[in-house]
Amino acid sequence: MDEASKQKMQEELAKQAELERIKRETQAKRIVLESKRIGIEMAKVEQAERDLERVQSTHFGQMSEEAIRGIQEESTSYINAARKSMVFINPSFAGVVPYFRKNLILIGGKTGEGKSTAVANIVWSTIGQTNSQTGKWRRALVISNEEVQADVYNRITCLANGWHYTNHDKFTDEQTKVFERFIPVWAKDGRMTVIDNTYNGGHGVTTSIEGIQTIFENLIRDKDYYDVVIIDYYQNVKFSKNSPEMSEYEVQAKLAAMLDMYKNQYPAPIVVMAQVNPPDKDSKVPFEYRIKGRKIITDPATIIMEMVAERERLRTKWIIHKSRFTESVGGAFYTGYDRGQFVKYTNEFQAKVNMIMERRDWEKNVGSKVFEEKKDE
Repeated sequence: MDEASKQKMQEELAKQAELERIKRETQAKRIVLESKRIGIEMAKVEQAERDLERVQSTHFGQMSEEAIRGIQEESTSYINAARKSMVFINPSFAGVVPYFRKNLILIGGKTGEGKSTAVANIVWSTIGQTNSQTGKWRRALVISNEEVQADVYNRITCLANGWHYTNHDKFTDEQTKVFERFIPVWAKDGRMTVIDNTYNGGHGVTTSIEGIQTIFENLIRDKDYYDVVIIDYYQNVKFSKNSPEMSEYEVQAKLAAMLDMYKNQYPAPIVVMAQVNPPDKDSKVPFEYRIKGRKIITDPATIIMEMVAERERLRTKWIIHKSRFTESVGGAFYTGYDRGQFVKYTNEFQAKVNMIMERRDWEKNVGSKVFEEKKDE
């Protein structure tokens, strides 16, 4: 056998050896994955069995005094929370948004309608209020899969300073230093915490169903109670780490069920932002069918609002599609928009906007002509 043939044979043997190695490694990995999958399924089965045993051992004929006292305490606690409801964004929402525990608030909007701005406004309003029982500033938690931590903190800094959070390349060195200085101010003592998708070096923290679950479970375990939890946004929770085969629809269905449970367990309102498609020409398609992804999130929501930006008139229209606790379903109202902040849509604000629009019209129709005449001269 010549050298060329020997070389070729050695190469073939090396390829076969490599293939065998890959097969062995793949088989080992497959066994590990199958073991994990079976473990997860067994955990689900065992939990279901425990739940069933608990139900089977329960007597439904008469409640114990302890159980009755528990219901009484929960009833009183809930009513007190409703009486001391926080201000949602500004007084325009009073009597409309039940901004207290056991409420899941769903806010939908098209792309570019200002959902991230709404998140910043909710946070800014909340952390500016004090808890009447503790006398301390209220706290907000943002679970963001849309923006990174710095963006959310910087939006709040802009609200505090009356700046627009647009055209980031236009910020001066002095403003950049202000952003840096304010981040620890907001983050100190957990007054405002932002969890993004790579929080603490993780991955999928805010885009996986297990990530969202872990956040709530840890908060409950540690008795770390914020005054509001905001998820921005619903459709970006797309996959399951434990069950990668789950579709986005299945993940969102599980997320909706989880939020329904946590809204009753965690002592703070949960606000969920969602992407929606624009209404059809005749506005006949119901809101829930315009939600991108799984519309099942509308079932556990206690109030559903849609925000529609009307930039020309510096205002946002808020449409109430569902509410369990108010008589505002089907109604709508406006808030003004002033340097990134949603403000009350007062007569004074409308007069100010009218002046701005008149000025624009003059510049467009009259000012341009004057400019052309001067140029000709």
